[in-house]
Amino acid sequence: MSRVARTLLASAFSIFIALPSSGAQQGPDPAAAPTPQKLTKDTKKKMRRTLKELDSSYRQWLSEDVTYIISPDERNAFLQLDTNEEREQFIEQFWLRRSSNPDLPENDFKEEHYRRIAYANEHFASGIPGWKTDRGRMYIMWGPADEVESHPTGGTYDRPMEEGGGSTTTYPWETWRWRYLEDIGENIIIEFVDPSGSGEPDGIDRDGVEGGSIFALRWHDYAESHGWHASQHE
Repeated sequence: MSRVARTLLASAFSIFIALPSSGAQQGPDPAAAPTPQKLTKDTKKKMRRTLKELDSSYRQWLSEDVTYIISPDERNAFLQLDTNEEREQFIEQFWLRRSSNPDLPENDFKEEHYRRIAYANEHFASGIPGWKTDRGRMYIMWGPADEVESHPTGGTYDRPMEEGGGSTTTYPWETWRWRYLEDIGENIIIEFVDPSGSGEPDGIDRDGVEGGSIFALRWHDYAESHGWHASQHE
């Protein structure tokens, strides 16, 4: 056999042994961005069991720290990991994917996210931790509003013509307005109403995007995809 033939044969053999078997079972790569997948009944059962058996720190990270920002695909992938080493790698990559500059040692997105959680817990707690409230959720997800209009004692609300006009007596309420939110739109307005007088308004949607109904539709679609339900005026 010639030297060229031997070299080609050796190269082909090296490539062959380097390739994984197509039939091998492989779990999700904790370093890769999760992709949509159809979950089998057995996989769902395993994920429920994993959630129950998670160490408290990982359960808190999943169910509290990132519950408003983790995607369904990321959550599913996390619950399919088998070891804490894989979970640590997943969490590291989770924050890196969101950093504006992954090469820097400090992760600006992560730092801002935990700052928002701390702010929500300090300013919006009302019988429950601030991060669990409607205002806390919106603050954590979208950051501080550009404008806040607060009516802690309620009063008379003069409806604009696009809402039918006239006046109505209201519960305590706040309106938060963002000039622009990426992937959401412009002139986003969320109203929080406190029908119980507990000091914790519930979030409801108002006009939002110019034209009114567009934002209402987007808000409800977004809320339902996360298992949320917007409150309504009484």
